[in-house]
Amino acid sequence: MRTRPIAASLLGLLATSCHDSPSGPADPCVLRDCDVREADCHEHVAAVLACIRGSEHPLPAIEILTASEYAEKHPPGPPRTPEEQKQFEQLVRAYVLLGWLAPDWTEPTSPAAIGAPYFSYDFETGTVTIIADGSQPQSELYSLLYVLGLAARDSESDIHGLSLAEAATFDSKRALASLYAGEATLYADLAWIGDRDYEATASRLSYLNVMNAVREQLADVAVPWGAALSGFTFYFGANYVLGRYLDGGPEAVTAAYDDALASTAHALGGDLDIDAAFSAIDTALPEPPPEFTYLVQDSYGPALLQMHRVRRDGVASTPFAEQNLAREWVGDRLVIAASDTDERVAVVWQIAGPGGEIAETIVLAGDDDTLAAFESLFLAP
Repeated sequence: MRTRPIAASLLGLLATSCHDSPSGPADPCVLRDCDVREADCHEHVAAVLACIRGSEHPLPAIEILTASEYAEKHPPGPPRTPEEQKQFEQLVRAYVLLGWLAPDWTEPTSPAAIGAPYFSYDFETGTVTIIADGSQPQSELYSLLYVLGLAARDSESDIHGLSLAEAATFDSKRALASLYAGEATLYADLAWIGDRDYEATASRLSYLNVMNAVREQLADVAVPWGAALSGFTFYFGANYVLGRYLDGGPEAVTAAYDDALASTAHALGGDLDIDAAFSAIDTALPEPPPEFTYLVQDSYGPALLQMHRVRRDGVASTPFAEQNLAREWVGDRLVIAASDTDERVAVVWQIAGPGGEIAETIVLAGDDDTLAAFESLFLAP
């Protein structure tokens, strides 16, 4: 499992982030400027993170590549088969029905070329990849903080193993990502500010402004759902981890990997004390209408339900609505069905109530006949 590449434009956006130490302080726990392509810089950044985390880990494997070397090592995959392309297009139509994609969304004709700066951490191999040319030293240094923060967490928690053993649904996988991305963001920000009194720094830290920017993305159908969800993962995740850190330091953050993996309700609710008995909806599905097949059956969670609701209703996402949803969250099942013979698709989203029963059912389809067929299956008394 590979993390999303770190785009420097997404990171270090806090107004309080003011790292500027050209001569380099003597204190080994305070970040100094260094060249991310050099081994002593890797060691220094890891040492600063160890001071913040209260634990030290060996450096991960680090590969430094040029953009052309990376492209050669990671050639594009084969094109989709006709069946894969058909299923992809069916899913796109379902995401449009949900409001997660704009009706005129089109897939990019070719993936964006990887260039400097680019940083990633691969949880399966434990390897950091760096493409940097020194032209953006501050962005590069911040990104190194972030990926080495991921590596440190991986040393303690085995994120790939957790993803296989604990993160069984889309919602729980995104909950795990919100934890490790949020933790790495928080610790990178604490290091970046340059004050070794980390608790005092954390008490002054706020993600409110950047979370409000993410809320605008959650409500904007022109923003593809993957991009909006990425912002949620980084910054709602960081806000949640900040609360844990303020409650009990790095030990409380580590404990979150035992008790906050079930759902994005934790990141969505922020400082709420959520003690929900999460419950999957696993009742048998009815047979689909003739010529239809179920493509997807999964729990997508409250963060994406909130995105659907605000885009459907044309309203802003607010902390009040988010916390209410997080507080009441039990579970869900999202089902996407597609025709075997034409372009018809349907979406059925079942939301669990307090006892795990189905309390709300959302049915969407691209045409009236399909809508009526699925409503008769899922909404009939």
